[in-house]
Amino acid sequence: MKTNFSLLFYLKKPKNHQNGTVPIYLRITVNGRRAETTTSRESKPDQWNSIGGRFKGTKEEVKSFNAYLDNLQAQVYAAHGQLTEAGSIITAES
Repeated sequence: MKTNFSLLFYLKKPKNHQNGTVPIYLRITVNGRRAETTTSRESKPDQWNSIGGRFKGTKEEVKSFNAYLDNLQAQVYAAHGQLTEAGSIITAES
């Protein structure tokens, strides 16, 4: 069975947010059903590329942070691959 699967990193501003850092969330969507979790990291909105879902810049700190997000993304894709191989029903939560 084929599933539509997507992954997105985004900033989630609290309703009373004034300025400063904002938590970065990971959203997994499978067949239109969403599940989201925090990455335990934060970013300033002006340093975030919302289209690419990564930090802007070329400094070592930025590269390290983007590598962390790439690693997280690879883990999600690996879990998706394992569920597909096992023939399990794939949901956003699983």
